[in-house]
Amino acid sequence: MKTGDAKAAYEALSAKASDIVRQLSLAGIGLVWLFRIGNDKTPALDQALLRAALWITVALLCDFLQYLIGSITWFLYFRRKEKQQIPNTEEFQAPEQLNWPTWFLFCLKAVLTIVAYAVYIIPYLIRRFVD
Repeated sequence: MKTGDAKAAYEALSAKASDIVRQLSLAGIGLVWLFRIGNDKTPALDQALLRAALWITVALLCDFLQYLIGSITWFLYFRRKEKQQIPNTEEFQAPEQLNWPTWFLFCLKAVLTIVAYAVYIIPYLIRRFVD
């Protein structure tokens, strides 16, 4: 295996994980809306669903920030290399620290989504349909 193969694998898997976290987050918001209590004029949320919505909202914010910060970081790094007049065809190693903020946000959004489901949504659904 080449290092390029390992890089391609983690890039593909992290992209898919990001997609799944985003889909789970949006599905969670849909579940919160579906199981709201009250009526159309005065809807209310169960406390567990309200807390889940908070965790999911923060996860979606982390998703946005991951891509925004990553885009800005890599644009600034590209501009620096461009000002150093590095040719487009030249190979170089980028500092690994460039990706630390985006990796942190990637992990954080996954953890936030897992907490929303494991601590709030799944127990709520079990109480609602099993008990």
